[in-house]
Amino acid sequence: MNLFFNLNVDTAKCINGCTLFNDFSEFSYWENREATKDEKYISNYLKDNNLLLDKKILHVGIGNSHIAMNATNFMKMEGITLSKNEIDYGKKLNISNYDIYFQNKYSNENLFLTTLNYYDIIIDVNLKSFSCCNKAFSNLFKIYSKMLNPKGKLITGTEGIKWSRQIKPVLSFSLKKFFYKRLKEFNGPSSNMLNEDECFKLAQKFNLSLDLNDPNIIIFKKK
Repeated sequence: MNLFFNLNVDTAKCINGCTLFNDFSEFSYWENREATKDEKYISNYLKDNNLLLDKKILHVGIGNSHIAMNATNFMKMEGITLSKNEIDYGKKLNISNYDIYFQNKYSNENLFLTTLNYYDIIIDVNLKSFSCCNKAFSNLFKIYSKMLNPKGKLITGTEGIKWSRQIKPVLSFSLKKFFYKRLKEFNGPSSNMLNEDECFKLAQKFNLSLDLNDPNIIIFKKK
């Protein structure tokens, strides 16, 4: 049994003024759920092609830290998430050179280009799925392109870009947990779904090349 209640939380604004979730309280999200197919595929792709060796990596939306747990030989991995519970879970794994930060990627006040910068690989499975508006997404993609090292790669999933979701904080009830706070996903606007043509336009706009050789992932490459 689950009941949902409205919840007052801390918020932030995007560059366009949209209100965003930004609460570092104990909200459960994906820490106890199975990794998505996209995350599993990207993790295997990186290992099988030996792309992690001595690389600095940013994982946007760490979930249950599946990618960090299955990565080897990387120099440094940093992750961001909206869920304090995901951070606590990830830290308990004691993965060397793995640092996690609380960050709404669309927030106008963020760690990008200050604490978080200069990556060989950026992984964002749901590239636009949770966007609040087109202006915020365009600004985020611009930041991503700046954070990439020369020949760096921004990797997303072909299934992940087809989703449009919105996250809302709720107070839930279950017989096992009683009342607890969590982040719940709802259907979002169709404008948050991307296709290959739109990915080509993004690549051209930000002077990146596009690799579509693998049917399961899309790779933007810095020249």
